[in-house]
Amino acid sequence: MNLLRIKAPIASENSAAMAIHDECLYFIELDGNGEPLRKISVPLAEGCVVNGQIKSFPLLENAFAEIHRSLGKIHTPVNIGLPEGETRIIFPNFPDMSIEDIRGILDVNFSEYFPPYQRNETVFDVIKIQTPSDAHKTEITVLAVSARIQIVEHILQAARTAGIPVGAVEPLNFAMIRAIPEASEGLCLIADRHNIAAVWNGDGIYFRTGDTQQNFQDMQNTIRYIESQHRKGIQKIILLGPGFDFVDSGSESESGMRVITEPDEYYSARGLAMRDAPGVSSLDLRPQEIIEIERRRHSFSINRLALWILILAFFCFSGGTIAYTLMCIQEINDKIALVRTSVQDLTPQRIALTRQNSELEQQNAQTEKLLRFLQEDVPVLEILREFEANAGHGVKFDNADFSRTAPGGFTVTLDGKAEDERTVLAMTEGLKNGGKFSSIKLPVSQRDQTGRIIFKLILTMGEVSSES
Repeated sequence: MNLLRIKAPIASENSAAMAIHDECLYFIELDGNGEPLRKISVPLAEGCVVNGQIKSFPLLENAFAEIHRSLGKIHTPVNIGLPEGETRIIFPNFPDMSIEDIRGILDVNFSEYFPPYQRNETVFDVIKIQTPSDAHKTEITVLAVSARIQIVEHILQAARTAGIPVGAVEPLNFAMIRAIPEASEGLCLIADRHNIAAVWNGDGIYFRTGDTQQNFQDMQNTIRYIESQHRKGIQKIILLGPGFDFVDSGSESESGMRVITEPDEYYSARGLAMRDAPGVSSLDLRPQEIIEIERRRHSFSINRLALWILILAFFCFSGGTIAYTLMCIQEINDKIALVRTSVQDLTPQRIALTRQNSELEQQNAQTEKLLRFLQEDVPVLEILREFEANAGHGVKFDNADFSRTAPGGFTVTLDGKAEDERTVLAMTEGLKNGGKFSSIKLPVSQRDQTGRIIFKLILTMGEVSSES
């Protein structure tokens, strides 16, 4: 295994490819300027690929997994090149029409163009090409390539198992032409160990297989055939990969053709990685439904944009609604907490008010009792007014005790003080003369330490009318 790391990759601008040859699997990653970032080659086990045909997919999966283990996670989609024995390339002519119309004709008449396989067993792709004879023809020439769908699906599954993203599946001998700048002008012949291709201004116009390193006769036959078909001489022979060291690059053959050698063994992988470069013709042998899904995924669509806008608006509206709801819930919770705090603060006040209410109810009961007493014993007020009217100067009442003696009768006991006895006697006489009392007694009369008279009066009165 040969691994070359040149600099850290920038995944967003990179292109990557993997070429399946007989003896080795080549991986290359290019930056936006076409410069290599990473190169790795993994030898294939014996019997994996024989004469350009894949014989053992488990062995191929092991090689894919080895690339993944060596490089780590691969972010750039990898273009995979099918070996020449797994594809078939034809060059039919059609009236001047769109490539989609040509694709439809090939689809309907598939068995005529690609025998012996059936349409449901095969995938194909087609592009327009230029040939040296185009100036003399009213028709157009296309390059159509087919491969068994089972082979392509096995390749895709092996890549998925190894964790390698796939960008496209192309014929290896078709893609390698892109890596040769000398092939972009004039008519030339390109050959590696197993492939021979005639190229006109960068378009492959003829492909065949053969062991070119052992038998140059295959190249000579190809040169004679191309010159006889297009009546134009081949100007350059380009030999790719190791094994042509015995040929001097830049030399001329006996017929005057220029010979160019390119010993870099990554030429086919580089050509695969260049498939998305501007102005480059490319093929893709993946099933059409996979290609269509990726095309829709990466293509601009007003409907898709509108759908994403609606989805974004929905999420924004939903997020705003949720945020507003959470704010309202928080506000309600704050109000609930405030009310609970207020209720907790009012609890002592409520207890105090309950206590005050109880006291007021007791006072009210006492007041009602006194009012009832006063309403029932209105003469008490008359007796009190009588005492005030006859009490002389210096007389003071300390206590008055009212008691009912008989229906309509009362006894009043007064405790009081006076300046002298004359005042007490004058008061007694006044009470007798007032006619309110039926009996007046003065059982106690004595002096205190200050010389004042301490007296007790017991007054009895009969039934007193409401008018009195």
